[in-house]
Amino acid sequence: MNRKRIIDLRSDTVTRPTADMIEAMSRAELGDDFFRDDPTVLAFEEEAADLLGMEAAMLVISGTMGNLVCALSLSPRGSSFIVEANAHIQINESGWPAAIAGLTAKPVHGVAGKIGVDALKQAIAETQMRLSAPPSLLCLENTHNAAGGRVTDPSHLAELADVAHARGIKVHLDGARIFNAAVALGRPVRDFMRNVDTTTFCLSKGLSCALGAVVAGSADAVQAARRWRQVIGGGMRQAGVIAAAGRVALKSMVERLAVDHENARLLATRLRDAGLEVDVEAVETNMMFLKVPNGFDQHLFQSELRASGIVITPPKSGRIRLVTHREVSTSDIVFCSGIIGRAFDLAQRQKVCADADTTTAEVVY
Repeated sequence: MNRKRIIDLRSDTVTRPTADMIEAMSRAELGDDFFRDDPTVLAFEEEAADLLGMEAAMLVISGTMGNLVCALSLSPRGSSFIVEANAHIQINESGWPAAIAGLTAKPVHGVAGKIGVDALKQAIAETQMRLSAPPSLLCLENTHNAAGGRVTDPSHLAELADVAHARGIKVHLDGARIFNAAVALGRPVRDFMRNVDTTTFCLSKGLSCALGAVVAGSADAVQAARRWRQVIGGGMRQAGVIAAAGRVALKSMVERLAVDHENARLLATRLRDAGLEVDVEAVETNMMFLKVPNGFDQHLFQSELRASGIVITPPKSGRIRLVTHREVSTSDIVFCSGIIGRAFDLAQRQKVCADADTTTAEVVY
């Protein structure tokens, strides 16, 4: 069955701004953000800080930029930062900790993206030797991308932050999808912020803005981050066109994330029921992973999906990530699950046939 409409399950970053966002952007009152006289930016930053329960907030271009300027503000060059081994900062942000911030990573393997309290204490102890880079920062991630959108609850965040602070280590929360975490647990987003020094969240992804992210923390931390934003070329002028969409997103796009979570679980359940290897219980927000066998014909799989208007990312480390978002409806999920199941079976049978041909060839020769 061919469909003209594309169903894009690669990421929630593919979402496009809503009509209300575009209208707000077109009507935004603008100034020069460098001079701090863009009224739309000022209003947005105040609203974001209040929502998070933080003293101050700042608009940046991306979550990666936000993480970078926070680290530069909190950590001296030559020190180390403790981070979960598969955190986005560690594996997906182009190496800025070493390349730009002068920081050495101290990776800690967590469970479902969560660092254990004892593991954190051990990591800190291992960096106390004279030959080690002293730790200055603990970086946490919520939701955890590589773990499949898994959520760390505020009480565990507080435990980890208490351990770090007791040893003079600052805490940064990469909250790119923190509103997914808040909606999943039914908690106010400020509950996740009570014990961290700085945080970021993305306006793109599930909130559907075209671009933008927010840095938040104490007034002093945000002032330092603003200076670092300028250093790395992130200063902006009439940034109210970005902030205007962000204001709409914070008012209208947060609660609806629950629909994305329901759709991700529905997709996972339907694929599991079709015989595919999926851990439905691990689906906490808007992501799920589909395990694939060795030798799986990924090119055939993807081409079959593309023929039906479904776009996914290639398998990585033996699994495929599927992400739901505002532009994927429940009816899309029902449609996709059937196509994915059939394409998966075809790609797996193709592998079996190829293996059989190889075995036959070996016998002949």
